[in-house]
Amino acid sequence: MAPTPNRIQYIDGIRFKRILFAAAKRLIDKHRHLDEINVFPVPDGDTGSNMAGTMRSIVDGASKSLDQSIDKMSKTIAESALLGARGNSGVILAQFFCGFSEGVKDLCRITPKQFAEAASEAARRAKESMANPREGTILTVITDWADHLKDNCDKYRDFPELLQDSLRRAQTSLKETTDKLASLKTAGVVDAGAQGFVYLLDGIVDFVERGRLDMKVEREIIGEKGSGSGRAQERVAVEELTFRFCTECMLTGKDIDRDALRGELSAIGDSLIVAGTSETVRIHVHSNEPERVFEIAAAYGEMSRRKIDDMLQQHRDLVAKARQKVGIVTDSCCDLPEPFLRKYGIGVAPLTLNLNGQEFLDKVDITAEEFNDRLRVSESAKTSQPAPVEFKTVYESMLDQYEDIVSVHLCAANSGTFQGARTMASTLADDRISVVDSNNLTVGLGLVVREAALAAARGLDAAEVADVARDAASRVRIFVTLETLDFAVRGGRMSRKMGVVAKALNIKPVLTFHPVTGKATVIGKGFGVHHARGILMRNVRKVAEDKRNLRFAVAHVAAPETARRYADLLWSVFGVEPLYSMEASPVLGCYSGLGAAAVAVLGD
Repeated sequence: MAPTPNRIQYIDGIRFKRILFAAAKRLIDKHRHLDEINVFPVPDGDTGSNMAGTMRSIVDGASKSLDQSIDKMSKTIAESALLGARGNSGVILAQFFCGFSEGVKDLCRITPKQFAEAASEAARRAKESMANPREGTILTVITDWADHLKDNCDKYRDFPELLQDSLRRAQTSLKETTDKLASLKTAGVVDAGAQGFVYLLDGIVDFVERGRLDMKVEREIIGEKGSGSGRAQERVAVEELTFRFCTECMLTGKDIDRDALRGELSAIGDSLIVAGTSETVRIHVHSNEPERVFEIAAAYGEMSRRKIDDMLQQHRDLVAKARQKVGIVTDSCCDLPEPFLRKYGIGVAPLTLNLNGQEFLDKVDITAEEFNDRLRVSESAKTSQPAPVEFKTVYESMLDQYEDIVSVHLCAANSGTFQGARTMASTLADDRISVVDSNNLTVGLGLVVREAALAAARGLDAAEVADVARDAASRVRIFVTLETLDFAVRGGRMSRKMGVVAKALNIKPVLTFHPVTGKATVIGKGFGVHHARGILMRNVRKVAEDKRNLRFAVAHVAAPETARRYADLLWSVFGVEPLYSMEASPVLGCYSGLGAAAVAVLGD
């Protein structure tokens, strides 16, 4: 016998938080099914993960709030949704909550009628955020649900019956999506985003009927294993994608003109969503010119949380092979080419950079090149380990996709990053996350992570991949030449007096990092650039002696000519070109200064 619904005649801030937590729990429980049926707008198998990530952000943001007022609570929820919105459906959800927040402005509690009015405003705002809304998507179901609420709210005095009735309308609308979009009909599925919204409503109704939420939403799914069959995606072709790159960013400012921004961006992409308020905006667009998207967006406010995903590659990876069991995570100090990171699905936790008191997320809010430009004129430059929320975000995303994770990080001797990773791993799923200290940084860390990624791609299990990473960490060596000691003096690692003497003598230190402890050590002092390069190459030769299958990588801090010179020397001495050469992580720039260059070597 079904339980008798509780009589709930109003919803305040605390009740609103509790019903949204119940909604989040239901969606998170079902998110893998959403990934499996995701075929629109692109069959890249991530709608469920994106919606779950957005709801987790809401849970994280609202969990500490005790606001009784639904006005204040809904603002917290809207802000959290915008901050954590992921993907097309996630950004639409964020705009929905922004609209709902507007609909309950200045209210402490709401009646069923006021709830219906706020839902109507939320649906309107969600639809307005899209440049070209399509029938048969999450927007259709949201609109049908909200219209039904508005048309029928006067029939009900309390929430349970109203919510049950409106859920039935949403379920009917969901079934109809299959016939409204050709890709859904071909795959024989409903729209994944729309199904996700119905799961949210179903979670709310179930909670209202039972009157309790038994488990913490934040931890509910962490113990599960990743799956994802990709079967629905296999029935949809995407080789002729008009726009290839899913591009996202966030803007903050004053009086951001969302209509003008939407107008500019609509000319260079589709699936465009400009969500948020006049002060905070989340952008999602599919485009072939992601950098142009960022260029346009930057004119409207301070940009952060930039992200580019290659949807064609995502689809190919999803359907071409069974998903590997082990995922690889690292931090942004790891210098590997972006195409390699994307190809092997490597998750990256960004370090925090501080320039003259202004903070940036490394490789998210600022590129290495942009950082170096600012470093030239900056009075202070510091780095700090990834914030706990950054580890949490990347781990939760990877745990959705893989059975286990091997997380390889910047040397523990020089940063709290390794310990931060271990702490979050033990909090989330200690039995599924192995954390490895690379005893290295920049391209040295890059070579270790590369070995781990290749091992995971070969199908090795988590313990074997972790062993590969630890073995590589014990054998990789990195050597760094410094062009200037100004940054060592500025950072307090050298006295000003010693800096003056070294500069007068044109001393160019050569550093390495101990393969066991990870501590930085000066191994030579060159009198001039050429002498320093000779010291570095002599040390590389010592490491490479009697080794086979030599792998080299080169990094530089605004010194491409120096990097090219090292690449030439490696070829002339060993007959081997570097696997890659790239601008170094800002961590090296902060530590060693502009003009520094590093060579990492690994041999069997």
